[in-house]
Amino acid sequence: MKKISTFSFKQQLGPYETWSLCSKLIMEGKRTGKYVPGFVIGAQYTYKDLFLLVTSWDCSYEESQEFILLSKDLTVLCKKHIGHIYSTVLLEDHEPISEDQVLFHCNNDTDILVTVKSGLLHSSPPFFTTKKIQREIATAI
Repeated sequence: MKKISTFSFKQQLGPYETWSLCSKLIMEGKRTGKYVPGFVIGAQYTYKDLFLLVTSWDCSYEESQEFILLSKDLTVLCKKHIGHIYSTVLLEDHEPISEDQVLFHCNNDTDILVTVKSGLLHSSPPFFTTKKIQREIATAI
């Protein structure tokens, strides 16, 4: 996977409590007419003709992450959520591991290995879990 800086969000106006849960997606400074969940883009990658965005809502004490796979025309192909009510999942760092994998380091020593295959997202541990895995996974691949 190749790290990119192609996308941004149009800033929402008004009080935070009134913002839509989806933001307008900007690509290379131009409006796309597309919306994706989140207020902040924490990571973005490209693989073949696909884009992987990791977004969050900048919500202290209840942060969660959204993994979004977009097609070349920016259609959402797959979307996975990680987080739980009254808990925090903060993205601390990320690194490409192989052509189709990225390792995301989150708080509490939780690592999420995301693989892009056939327009779908797969992860280890599976999305929607709180299972912790060791950071040594990066050296085992």
